[in-house]
Amino acid sequence: MGQRIRNRFQRRLAVIWIATTVLFVGFVTQLGADEHTEPNESGWVQTNGPYGGEILAIHEAPKGVLFAGTSGGGIFRSTDRGDTWAPVNTGLRFEPGEGLSIRAFAHKGELIYAGAPDALYASTDGGDTWHQVPIFGERFVSVSDIMFIGARVYIGTLNKGVWYSDDNGESWQPVIVTIGDRMYTASVNGWVLYSDDGDSWRPVPPNDRLGAMLIRELSSIGTTLVAGTQNTVFRQRTNEDALTAINDGSVVQRINAFAVMDNLFYASGSMGKNSGLFRSDDEGDSWIDIATEEITRTVETIAVHGTRLYVGTSGSGVFRSDDKGDSWTAVNNGLTHRTVSALLAVNEHTVFAGTRGGGVFRTTDGGHSWVEINTGITNAMVRELEVLGDKIYTRVGGKIVYSADGGESWQPVKIPSTAMKYGFPALSVSDGELYLGAVRYAPRDQGGETGGIFRLDAENNTLVELIVDRNLAGLECIEVVGTTFYMGTLDNGVIQWKKDSGPSPTVLGLEHHYITALSGNSESVYAGAEGDEIYRLKKGTWEPIHSTDMTDGGMSDLRWIGSTLYATFWNGGVFRSTNSGDSWTAINDGLDETTATSIGTDGTELYIGTFTGVFRWIAAKEQWEPVGSLPHQILSLAVLDGFLYAGTAYSGVFKIPIEE
Repeated sequence: MGQRIRNRFQRRLAVIWIATTVLFVGFVTQLGADEHTEPNESGWVQTNGPYGGEILAIHEAPKGVLFAGTSGGGIFRSTDRGDTWAPVNTGLRFEPGEGLSIRAFAHKGELIYAGAPDALYASTDGGDTWHQVPIFGERFVSVSDIMFIGARVYIGTLNKGVWYSDDNGESWQPVIVTIGDRMYTASVNGWVLYSDDGDSWRPVPPNDRLGAMLIRELSSIGTTLVAGTQNTVFRQRTNEDALTAINDGSVVQRINAFAVMDNLFYASGSMGKNSGLFRSDDEGDSWIDIATEEITRTVETIAVHGTRLYVGTSGSGVFRSDDKGDSWTAVNNGLTHRTVSALLAVNEHTVFAGTRGGGVFRTTDGGHSWVEINTGITNAMVRELEVLGDKIYTRVGGKIVYSADGGESWQPVKIPSTAMKYGFPALSVSDGELYLGAVRYAPRDQGGETGGIFRLDAENNTLVELIVDRNLAGLECIEVVGTTFYMGTLDNGVIQWKKDSGPSPTVLGLEHHYITALSGNSESVYAGAEGDEIYRLKKGTWEPIHSTDMTDGGMSDLRWIGSTLYATFWNGGVFRSTNSGDSWTAINDGLDETTATSIGTDGTELYIGTFTGVFRWIAAKEQWEPVGSLPHQILSLAVLDGFLYAGTAYSGVFKIPIEE
């Protein structure tokens, strides 16, 4: 009944995602596109879903071909306007256990560029194959955006400013940047230099505004190049040698997204003391706030076509304006995932929306209705796998889905209107029931943050609310022992609720602890907290129980299997206790590294997931042995009908037959 909650691991994955897009992770091993459809030599096969994932960029290439850049899953391509997708990663470089994020595309004729955190890639055969474009020799470059102006191609980077090429990528030159009376450029080594007189160059002091070089967006007005950076907007007019900071960079504090319509600039972020969405009609010399109360949340992406303007927000979906931003209309019918990270408007009515976890959606009526179009996009991060009867359940992009045919297809669980505004960070199966921990984030004037527990009504394939309470705000994990529910939270400690005991739960303690995992039996309940602490509830009091050898990792999972309690750690591997936690023993022999992320069992065999694969415990040898070769970050494990299932960080679900 152990609850496999990897919330701290989820936070680490978020850090990994930021690192791949900001701190330029280098990837060194090539994987082909065949992995998504063919079993590998050791028998693992990728299931047909669940589809979806985190989309960073959507691009339309010649002949209406669409490309989607994902966080960790590389590139997917569609030749039928998004109805179906297939991975096209041949030539891209992946590292085993990691992924490759693609956040920018551009094309001219048959030449297509793709920007990654470690390189610029190019394809001349429609995306069938890719090759790295050398820019700094062996040094990597983190490409954030790509822009063609005439025959010249510009790349914006997160670590080396703006560069351009006039010879199809054969050679590259840095674009000079000026802020006030200072002149900057980027060197091959990545150092940003400045000059007072234009003749001598020396390193920029550490406290200088290096953020001006972190390029987020490139755009243009005619032949004028416009660059939105981390904290200002630059423009380079025709025949000018440098990108010049508008207003010397003194007005803009942060840029999240940037776009141009006719002669208007649009930027989301912070201007002075205000945050929101802004417009400039004088090429950035002055700005006005055009955000309504509904879109005061971060605008993550902006798309323009003709005179129609679309913005995608973090949590509030898509808004449309037909009057250049003077007024806005929410257009979210059918958009079941409301954090929109990429928008592509191919005309005023047809728009593609990439979401941060829910994959791709399409509208053909200007946003009045959206449909999910994820068939083939196996970029989902599968953090939970739970078995109920003959079905396997998981959550992807805010949805709960299940498969009753071994992963050949996945169907959604119906979410009633009363639960539509909830997210479901936790799943747990107990005594033939599937329970879901829910959280709802809302401003105080809309009820504030709450949390609760829902039960799956399997017969009607829908959710039933059991309890909702403010104390459950920040709910992170659940464990069910008989008719008693234990819920771990972000800051409210452990909460207890008993069925048929009324609507009010009881706070059991550990307030101000981030509870990452819970596991219990008929005798006691155990809680894992951020840091490395394990607590046991004894006579109404929580007591810490752990070994000093376990304090170097950060807990990822905690689970009772029979009479043994197991704990896994990101940097400490696997530990077990056979005396209810009084003492612990490390069992890491055979693991290729000690990043343990999840525990799985069929009641007899014990399995462990790591950052680089799956391992089975061989009791007779007291060591772990690999289960085939699956070079992915494993987030969850489950066993059903003779198959071991592995939920991964970037590639959905894989399965392998269990040897007798």
